[in-house]
Amino acid sequence: MKPTFLVSTVSSVGMALLWGSLLAGRAAQAQVITPLFPSGTPIPVEPLPPSPDIPTLPIVPDPRPVPATPAPQRPLPRGSFEEISRYFRDLNRAKNLARQAAEIANGGLQRYRAEASMHGAAIDSPFEEFEDAWIFTFRGGEPGFVQPSIETQVRVDRRTFQTTILYNGPIRSLR
Repeated sequence: MKPTFLVSTVSSVGMALLWGSLLAGRAAQAQVITPLFPSGTPIPVEPLPPSPDIPTLPIVPDPRPVPATPAPQRPLPRGSFEEISRYFRDLNRAKNLARQAAEIANGGLQRYRAEASMHGAAIDSPFEEFEDAWIFTFRGGEPGFVQPSIETQVRVDRRTFQTTILYNGPIRSLR
């Protein structure tokens, strides 16, 4: 005899019942699942009392909206799904190789971390695209840095993925 299950919900009560019969002549079992806050019940919201140990400042909205920083406009690749997938896979690999080259050149992860854009989506990383290579220009510093202190420029060949560090030193210019 195969087990059969029937699931029914009773929304007005806010619980679900699960009925089932089991093999080998065992009795049917029911399980009741009740949500933490059944529908219609307001979720209690109380502000936390101020802490004497943690200084807090009031958050006041600025009446002047901050204009959005326009994202760099890059033309997206065209072609079949496979070609576009290969492009983004290769770009991500090149970004990772460029970051790893900078990490090695600057003493490893104990001494150097690249900026956040080199850890995210490859299309958002700071790179220039050429027919035969990508050139990544990014900043970094000691782990936990607030202000970067090192600028690195790495060329990654599009066919062989060979990396060449073009510059690795103090920050040259503002972005």
